[in-house]
Amino acid sequence: MLKSKFTFFLLFIYSVSLSQTSDLGRFTVNINKGCIPLQVEIISENIDPSVTVIQYDFDYNLTNNLFNPSGSKLNTYTNQGKFIIAQAINQDGVEKIDIIEIDAFESKNIDIELRNCSNNSLEINIKDNYYDSYKLFIKDNYKGDLNSGLNTIDYSMLLDINNSLEGYIIGVFDNNEKNCSKFNFKIVPIENSITNIIDSVILSDDKYKFEIIYNPEKSTNYEIYLDGSIDSTYFTSSFLYFNHSSLEFRNINFNRRCIKILKKYGCNEQTIEDEICLIYLNVFENEEGINLEYNYNGKFDSISIKKNNVVLNTKNKNKFTDNRGIVKNKEYCYQVIGYNSDKKSISNKFCIISNNNFSPIPIPNAFTPNGDGLNDSFKPFPAQVNDYKMSIFNKFGEKVFESFDINIGWDGYFKGKIVQDVYVYVIKFKLNDQMVSVNGKVLLIK
Repeated sequence: MLKSKFTFFLLFIYSVSLSQTSDLGRFTVNINKGCIPLQVEIISENIDPSVTVIQYDFDYNLTNNLFNPSGSKLNTYTNQGKFIIAQAINQDGVEKIDIIEIDAFESKNIDIELRNCSNNSLEINIKDNYYDSYKLFIKDNYKGDLNSGLNTIDYSMLLDINNSLEGYIIGVFDNNEKNCSKFNFKIVPIENSITNIIDSVILSDDKYKFEIIYNPEKSTNYEIYLDGSIDSTYFTSSFLYFNHSSLEFRNINFNRRCIKILKKYGCNEQTIEDEICLIYLNVFENEEGINLEYNYNGKFDSISIKKNNVVLNTKNKNKFTDNRGIVKNKEYCYQVIGYNSDKKSISNKFCIISNNNFSPIPIPNAFTPNGDGLNDSFKPFPAQVNDYKMSIFNKFGEKVFESFDINIGWDGYFKGKIVQDVYVYVIKFKLNDQMVSVNGKVLLIK
């Protein structure tokens, strides 16, 4: 059934006479109103046998009554506007004129919004009144008329063998739809199997755009809101190639914060919404290390920081200082990921080349050579390095120890004695084919 504020039954047969008769009834045309190109033909004449001359002007001017006879009874109007067809006859030596007005319209797209309902109903909201009326066809079969405004159809009995509904809506002038605009559609029943809409949002490295990865449902309405203002609306296809789809948005002013997606069904059914916020990452270096500052709106269940695709930290803060394993003149790329339920927000990737070393290998800052078997010698923690050399100096500048093996450390003895003090070390090694030099201080606790 079709509904347009009220319910009516489908028409039985699509067969309508479109012919129109002139003002004085002397001739009939096949159509006097429609979309261009509009082909109008003189299909019958009601003329007295005494008439000797019959001529037609398909663009007669009522102002000057200038008659330009045509050699045909057929004319195609390619421009929109109002036109006059005039018939001139000569009867008993007297010229007589009969006319009919022709309305030729541009074929304009129809503004239509579809809303699928979970009960195999479809709301068709026609949001213009350019045409006289609208016709609904399913698989090229006429099913009934539609009006401007809200119409509702129950398509349970109209589904094809593929469980889909395919058809079009066409604009009509005076029951003539030829050459008028069509709104094609193909839908499938709502499955309502997707509860989590958003999968992730990814901010580009230059921050000029961001991409939403989401899980669309077939033949369903969606609305996109950016920071509370509507950005776009659309109706998904009846066939989706992948479970996930992506949407890309511009972010010219770097000021976008949160994205909300609304999944809307027709027939006053529940609206499902999902929201996620962007994370902006900034990275800089100071004497403390490489500093990460990341800001965002809303809340995340957890925050993860990646350094060269390796997870560093999962504390839920908005800043972090990386001062471990940093080698001078080496590039490090950072990214922050916020997790919220089953979705995630991925920040821009920020790469920086360090100007300093920050604990490129783990090195203790104190040791206790007391023979208890715990921390009795000073050496770096085990690491995969080459060309290793460690030199240790006392406060007088004397070299108290030297080692060329990262596994061999200083036991605290110098000239047969252990002296509690602060010592300076210089450690050199090759890490990932790059020479590294680390200077620092270590406290010997006796």
